[in-house]
Amino acid sequence: MNDLDCALEIYPVTLPGWNITSLIRMTDHAVLYLAENKKREQAVIKRFNYSLAHLQDKHIHDFIESVDTIRAIGFGGLVDIYNTGLSNDAFYLLMEYLGNGSLAEILAVAPDSIDLQQKLDWFEDIVIAVGTLHHASLLHRDLKPSNIMFRDNNELVLVDCGIESEWLIKTGNLSAGEVYCTPNYVSPERAGGEACTVQTEIYSLGAMFYELITGNKPYTASNLVGLMKMHALAPIPQLPDDAKAYQKVLNKMMAKHPDCRYKSVDDLLDDLYFV
Repeated sequence: MNDLDCALEIYPVTLPGWNITSLIRMTDHAVLYLAENKKREQAVIKRFNYSLAHLQDKHIHDFIESVDTIRAIGFGGLVDIYNTGLSNDAFYLLMEYLGNGSLAEILAVAPDSIDLQQKLDWFEDIVIAVGTLHHASLLHRDLKPSNIMFRDNNELVLVDCGIESEWLIKTGNLSAGEVYCTPNYVSPERAGGEACTVQTEIYSLGAMFYELITGNKPYTASNLVGLMKMHALAPIPQLPDDAKAYQKVLNKMMAKHPDCRYKSVDDLLDDLYFV
């Protein structure tokens, strides 16, 4: 039995008009399948791994409402969600397929081949996309380059828009301090178990900004504990000479205490525009 058949046996999903062709990946809470319709159009089916049997109708309504909020935004910098619903006693999302790789893949292969202005343009697009979520009273909760994908026209798209984490918190499956986040981009207070806020996301944006400009993570350590200590205690890393004008912006994004960071992504954008 191949990986796709194994996944479908454990996490089945059936959508009329769509044929599942391959397994994209599995996470702790969801399975992503690539699917194709009769017109040979491709889409991603994200099938969540938790059963709905023990949940109240309110919890189901809350999930669908969260998805509808994302869909209603209609902003091109967010992944398109075509549909949501229930299949095989589980939630699913039907979403656009982004087959052109991620920002993380570009940074891992050839970060020096990208000129500074392109990096700055990309970062502004990322901040605008995050701000669009914030304006809708939503948080992403796991900002990182691998969650920035590309469309065919080279447009950046923010994926995994926090729907899953928000819903897990509402249903009591996770506490606000337990939601997974990626250690290289986590703020000091969130590493300590505090809930995600706008300011924790601005810190993550700062870590991404440094990596986008330099090709390197802001901090590295031999183990997770050491990395968390660096986020909490190490000096904010310095940008190279060609980007020194943005050091003050980076300092304010990656300030150790959340009260010292930008109050909103709008404030961050103002400073980016006027450097």
